[in-house]
Amino acid sequence: MQAGPVDPGVLGARLRQQTRIDDPIAGESDPLDVEARSALWPQAPHWELIELLHVCDGGARRLEEYRFVPAAGARALPAFHGPGLPVAIMFERSPNGASRARVYSAREWAGARVALLALDPHLRVERSPEDVLARYFPALRSADVDATLALFEPDGYLQRSDGELFQGHARLRARFDESYRNGGIELGCCSRVDDGASTALETCRGGARPAVAVYQRGAGGGRLAAVRLYR
Repeated sequence: MQAGPVDPGVLGARLRQQTRIDDPIAGESDPLDVEARSALWPQAPHWELIELLHVCDGGARRLEEYRFVPAAGARALPAFHGPGLPVAIMFERSPNGASRARVYSAREWAGARVALLALDPHLRVERSPEDVLARYFPALRSADVDATLALFEPDGYLQRSDGELFQGHARLRARFDESYRNGGIELGCCSRVDDGASTALETCRGGARPAVAVYQRGAGGGRLAAVRLYR
């Protein structure tokens, strides 16, 4: 989808309608408390522009990816790359119609954030046995750089939670060489949203360190066009 600005008041109103919000700064709390305490609230004065970049809608769960652009002179914000800070919001609706939200952004703000969801050992991350994710996670676990790179489009990219991009196989190789320095990466999965073109997974690493990652498939679905991480 094409990036476009959103009304901070409208996004704030949606967040106020949630039963609970889990925010990396304010923790899990009611919306009014999060509004009062979190620098990530969309109507905070240090944000000049909020852009919606991508949506992965799976019915009961909907992940929305945003770019929060700070106003000139804004202070006390984490360092980031690019025009704005990456922010992702997972909206989850229960069978009775109530909704809650989990907010993810830069790792610096996540601090000592604990697991938000229980691990689901039965969760299947892939759409089918032939899906690219069926090969991606084994490549992560085995710390196989070549196998990992083979699953990205030539101009595919990985975006860290601070917005830094590693695009193209040369940059991706440097990134995964560093990531695999201490061995493979084992991710526990907690929830999944899939709309065909993209899969969003809420994960937990090492029993804590919650995150959400968006895996965007390239043309034909055989390789990854993008992986975007939020903490």
